[in-house]
Amino acid sequence: MTGERAQQQPQRRADLAALDARSRRIVEAARDCFAEMGFEETTMVRIAEHAGVGVATVYRRFGTKSALVRYALMAESQRVGIIVAEAVQRAAGPVSALAEMFSAFVSEAKAPRLLTRSLRVSSAAGELTRFLTGDEFIEQGRALVARFIVHWQKRGELGVFDAEVVAELFVRLTMSFISNPRGALPLADAAAAKEFARRFLAPLLFPHPGGVSRSR
Repeated sequence: MTGERAQQQPQRRADLAALDARSRRIVEAARDCFAEMGFEETTMVRIAEHAGVGVATVYRRFGTKSALVRYALMAESQRVGIIVAEAVQRAAGPVSALAEMFSAFVSEAKAPRLLTRSLRVSSAAGELTRFLTGDEFIEQGRALVARFIVHWQKRGELGVFDAEVVAELFVRLTMSFISNPRGALPLADAAAAKEFARRFLAPLLFPHPGGVSRSR
């Protein structure tokens, strides 16, 4: 690989923000194609056509289709995060915010074009598992949820507790749901998801004052 090509091809675990506009367009195209057609059925030619670039550009910047998976997962995580954040912003209080957040997430997780749905049954399943269980996914999700918890704490509507601990509990639950949405949880629709969140997740926002500190 030449020095120029090495500079153009992004590091696989780099952040989306490090990509230029054309590379980001390729990633978005890959995400759309993977979600719509599946990993095996998607070709580099199809990704290039969808992105409006030449196939040589896709190969030069990413090398292989597999190398695009992690970036596509990052883009999917960002997209779902925006949807969830918008749902929380519509809420009037912390419990309502948690219910809206979980409902939005469940609705998105059940959507036909969720990227993780197609990857779970593909040869890219290993990369999906590594992404969902990796530090990046947990850190990003925890930061998002903790930000809203801190907001309600500052308004005096929640007590003093470690927002990151509660946020991570929520993220790990939703991470499990992404990995496998099937199960006994009564989450048939948005209304059921909200009721589930109010009954079973809302208590996370009111932890017992004698809880264990992370510093111990």
